[in-house]
Amino acid sequence: MSFTHSIKVPTQYKVASKILQKYEEDGASMRSMIYGEKHARVRRLCGLITKILQQKPILDAVIESSKILEKEDRMNPYLCTILVAELLIGAGKLNGESKPVTTVRSYEKKLREKFKEALESFGEVPKPEQSKLPRYVRINTLKVKPREILEILSMEEGWRQLPAAEDYTKFLEAVQNLQDNEFIEDFHVPNLFAFPFTSRQYWATHRFVEDLSVVLQHKSSCLAPFLLAPPRKSHVLDMCSAPGLKTIQMAAMMKNKGVIYAAENHNARFKTLEDFAMNSGSTIIQPLNVDSLTIRDEDVPDIEYILLDPSCSGSGVIFQIQTRERTEYNEDRIGKLSRLQLKLLCHAMKTFPAVKRIVYSTCSMNVQENEMVVQQALKQFKNFKLKSPLEQLKGEWKSFGSLKKIGKKCIYAVPEVDATNGFFIAILERKDELPMDTTT
Repeated sequence: MSFTHSIKVPTQYKVASKILQKYEEDGASMRSMIYGEKHARVRRLCGLITKILQQKPILDAVIESSKILEKEDRMNPYLCTILVAELLIGAGKLNGESKPVTTVRSYEKKLREKFKEALESFGEVPKPEQSKLPRYVRINTLKVKPREILEILSMEEGWRQLPAAEDYTKFLEAVQNLQDNEFIEDFHVPNLFAFPFTSRQYWATHRFVEDLSVVLQHKSSCLAPFLLAPPRKSHVLDMCSAPGLKTIQMAAMMKNKGVIYAAENHNARFKTLEDFAMNSGSTIIQPLNVDSLTIRDEDVPDIEYILLDPSCSGSGVIFQIQTRERTEYNEDRIGKLSRLQLKLLCHAMKTFPAVKRIVYSTCSMNVQENEMVVQQALKQFKNFKLKSPLEQLKGEWKSFGSLKKIGKKCIYAVPEVDATNGFFIAILERKDELPMDTTT
């Protein structure tokens, strides 16, 4: 007796369809879902979904006119979109012999005909919107000496390093005018280099990236650890750590001396964090698969420095997937996020008696998630004060907050001004002990 075993849909297609469905139906964060996925390769998944979102009107027209969903009523519409996209604007072929895959293959001739008609109707295929921001690359000093990387880039791979800029304005001018073979060290963050935006593909598959000798980390991501500035042998808590880029950066800043507790509640993102930490060359990162709000002082003793980069609306992110996440202000969602952000910041301020400095950062441009959160926290905990980051930034920055009392001590980055993703940072330092008002 023989049995017919169903053939499973390739994981890549299943994951992509699940993400597309959550995005369409629930308004979930595309970026968070992609980087939280542990099964599918992020770069491949990101590329496919990017193309789908950019060309969705054409794909929808093709699927409708082919009548594939009418005739195949058991077909999941989101999976159908993924498979049709892969066939028409992705790899050009489908992998596997699962029922959904073979079904879409059987419509291939008609789908290609309808695709041609749709292109004629819609005009030119929309081209992916590429950010003109530079490709930032941070050398991971846990694994390699910077001069070793720089020598290989210049002597073997044809890159030319520009002289260090004299001031921030000249740095920004240099970055905006980088030639295809030029790069320059960042004006503020050590071991961080800006390459031209045309180098994105070059770095995407580079061997230095594969072994984590270098980390593809935007300047906006690097600045928060840089401003926290934990010294060697310090005890650090990274409250929202995954995927772990900032955590690894802090381990390098600390020369692998001390301890960093890296907390992440989401299981898939925690696995990503573990993998990064394991392969980074760090020996001081201790990943914790916990909700940061449940962490107590006795769980992570003697914490002196805290990095809090919580979930946010992502309104400052210049991301290759250009979605409604960048353009729409959802009041309910922002309200929920800001309440959680305040709760996390207050937990950091009241729970760890040895903490000297807290850096609060987001990749949001919304005042409600940024200055207003900081202002409310400072009202409750009067034994903390804001510290201006200007001294650590060589006295040079362009954009600050807008609230009267605290705005001048909070910084923003504006992508078109600062050549990095939009972000917000505030440094909170403990001052001479005063009674805490926790009744607010």
